[in-house]
Amino acid sequence: MKHVVSKLAAALIVAGAMSFAEAPVFDSPATAQGLLSDMDFRGIDALRVTASPMTVESLDCGIESSGLVRELRRQFESEGMKSSESDSALGVITVLSARNGDTGVCNSTLMLGAYKKASFFDKDVGWIRSGYVVVWQSAVLVVSAAETHPVQVRDALSRLGAALLGDWRSANRPTAATAVQ
Repeated sequence: MKHVVSKLAAALIVAGAMSFAEAPVFDSPATAQGLLSDMDFRGIDALRVTASPMTVESLDCGIESSGLVRELRRQFESEGMKSSESDSALGVITVLSARNGDTGVCNSTLMLGAYKKASFFDKDVGWIRSGYVVVWQSAVLVVSAAETHPVQVRDALSRLGAALLGDWRSANRPTAATAVQ
């Protein structure tokens, strides 16, 4: 019986190896293969830029969300990414700040994220749900005197915006397949 089982196992291994030999080999990332994903920038041509609610300490450090949103929108539009009022793709600015009352030094964690609305089947409840998936996200820490902190935060947001735009351009760059069409 042992001999029969080992022959059967060997036959299954060979059959499996042969089926892999005929299957396509994906030796590059999904992006390089042109596979669409809810988790990248491909197909996004506009973002609705918004800001998360800010802490009182952010205000104490001179950071005002509407100004940050306005400047990021301008930066995106000047680089070819349209502004949108749709909620299908969001660019969200988040600032968490603390101010040292004795020294007047402000610390702000500044995060920029891009999120895409996606629908999925939730097997636990038995219906389709919609939510956001993270497409891109990065953060920096800004430490400076309260007097210069708003400028430092705007500069940091501009650098985050440039990094996001670089990845957006890369994801939406025409490929050889789309250039032929």
